[in-house]
Amino acid sequence: AGSLKREVDEMEKKIVLDTKRRKRDNSGSSQEVETARETLASKRQRAHQMAGEKVQISEQAYNLAENYINKLDLELGKFEEHLRTSGEFSASGASPGDQVAAKPDEEWILARVQEYDINSGFYTLLDEDDQNKTYSVSESFVVMLEGARLTRGEEVYAIYPDTTSFYPAVVTSAPRRSASAANGPVFCTVQFHDDADETGNNPDRQIALQYVIRPPEEPGQDIEPLGLARQRGAGGRVLTLSGAEP
Repeated sequence: AGSLKREVDEMEKKIVLDTKRRKRDNSGSSQEVETARETLASKRQRAHQMAGEKVQISEQAYNLAENYINKLDLELGKFEEHLRTSGEFSASGASPGDQVAAKPDEEWILARVQEYDINSGFYTLLDEDDQNKTYSVSESFVVMLEGARLTRGEEVYAIYPDTTSFYPAVVTSAPRRSASAANGPVFCTVQFHDDADETGNNPDRQIALQYVIRPPEEPGQDIEPLGLARQRGAGGRVLTLSGAEP
């Protein structure tokens, strides 16, 4: 269709030039011009026909691919159901009793897994600050506490000392064990954003590595700075954590 279109364009230009020349020189017959125009119209019609055929072929290919994708989804669903009924399906995620970072409302908090529903992708969580309070939270807003490998200067979220809330911070010293406890917890030294005192000094704080996570990938707004949380009175989630600086 592409070469035919180019041929039509060239023929059209030639007819226009020939018509102008014949009028200028008063030569040639109108029959020759009419024949050329009929040939041009025929070729143009063929070009449109070929273009339409290409569109039709493209639509058929798209429908064929869509049918195969739908068939694949159906087969994968059957295979997953087979694995579930045979007991071979293993779900990744936190187990009951595990501590996790979770965002049930506006802020990320420390919680404990009570149950995970693999079909819905929702966790039932106990609030570590008040275990009479439970939440149903999508797995998109739950982060396992696995002790990430962190480097100096890396942006993280960490539990502020004596609380159960996570706030933005930056790593100022790579994680290391306490020299006095070879088998003790690993600590990470961080500086929390907006944590400076009245003199402008932003102190280093040692946080147990398990309570330091990389910024969660989530829709919506980021965690608010520590200072803003203090201004709105959100610092009331107090709990002394093992390994956290008092």
